[in-house]
Amino acid sequence: MRILSALIAFILLNGCAASKTELKIMQMNALASEQPDDGGFRGLEFLADTIHREDQKARLNIFYLHGIGRTENPEEAPLARTFLEGVANAYGLEIEGNTLDSQCGIVDNEAMDLRKGSRIEISAAEQPITYQTIIPNAPLKLDRLVCMDKQTLSVTDELEFVVYRIFWDEFFWEGLQYAHVGQDVNSERSGVLAGLRRKYNRRLKDEMVNYGFSDAVMYLGPAGQDIRNAIQGAMCSAGLDAGGFQFELQGERVSAARACEVAERQNPQTNQFAFVSESLGSKITFDLMRENLTDEQETIIDRMIAGSEIYMLANQLALLSLSDISNEPVKPANNAPYQSRPRIVALSEINDFLTYEVNPFIENLWQSQSVPEGQSVPPFNSEARENISRILGFDFVDIRLEFADPIISIVNDFVDPLQAHSKHVAEPELIELMLCGAVNGQMSEENCLAKQRPESEDN
Repeated sequence: MRILSALIAFILLNGCAASKTELKIMQMNALASEQPDDGGFRGLEFLADTIHREDQKARLNIFYLHGIGRTENPEEAPLARTFLEGVANAYGLEIEGNTLDSQCGIVDNEAMDLRKGSRIEISAAEQPITYQTIIPNAPLKLDRLVCMDKQTLSVTDELEFVVYRIFWDEFFWEGLQYAHVGQDVNSERSGVLAGLRRKYNRRLKDEMVNYGFSDAVMYLGPAGQDIRNAIQGAMCSAGLDAGGFQFELQGERVSAARACEVAERQNPQTNQFAFVSESLGSKITFDLMRENLTDEQETIIDRMIAGSEIYMLANQLALLSLSDISNEPVKPANNAPYQSRPRIVALSEINDFLTYEVNPFIENLWQSQSVPEGQSVPPFNSEARENISRILGFDFVDIRLEFADPIISIVNDFVDPLQAHSKHVAEPELIELMLCGAVNGQMSEENCLAKQRPESEDN
């Protein structure tokens, strides 16, 4: 109740002037190290490579996956636009007009210049997926699962980022969620019940539950596997596109299974992939990668994951892993070389209600384990940490942040919870950190183009 009251206060006071909080990197910890502030990662700029490029222009493919909420809401900025604008600004570039507008979603496509990007839809198999509901013989069906578009950001003559944006919320909302909670949303389509509520209660229910928690609840049920299959199909399609078999050659729509089948047959050679996920997207990404890292097969997904970095913004691993407790032992990851082990970089705002840092979560699980009577829990030492990373298949780096602003300047003990959860990429210094990487808990500025702009460009 106190949290709900605080959120209501936030909305009521949102128009009041408040002081700006400067980004603070409080700690950067590596699971592999027992010492604090010892974390490091390569950074997006240094993941880019030049394989199979005659012009020797370094390229990095970035797979961007969203979390809960109306990602395709036409009243808001398209997915990852703030991220892409932040990357451009880090290099002194400006993005004009509708260059980054989404090719997916419920936007007015007729008003858009579709030549500015390309898109593809990932569908189910030959037949739509059928879900039974609590009403006998009243099933729901779902065919379209994912829409993906591509945005290319040319930084210099030597570097470019290609971002594959994955949209899944609209298809699942229309196919499954609307039938369950759509009668209660505040919209022209169905707003009778919502119209009976007070204004801010109405807004909170939409933002927190109807378009928010319902995503997570749906994902933790049988539809979760279909979401992962759809995202895997999108990864296969992105791998094909990155290897030269472009969306236009794949068709306007392809099934997830078909995309992966073609990808295995084509075996495309691609530049390095990295992954950026938000909120629920972090859990989807983790689960999907774990499935591929433990299936004892080597596929295009394994090759895309190898050597990558996964930047999880406001991760949901600890909270949603409560649904993973099982009577079955944990499957170990494939025995891949240490050098190719992907690294999870979890960026967490300390005031975010929904995020739990990954390394403390893992350590707390370890310390809470049940051991035979008379024995003590083994020490959480370097050997234990390495064993966990090897079995799970990831290295882990936690970055503890603070950047959310107070609601009003005279109440510093309560900061904007929505900003803390979903506005990481609006922080320029955080974008620079993701681009440049870190060594021993500090941003690595050496040879990073994002930190080599003339001083006049920063003013």
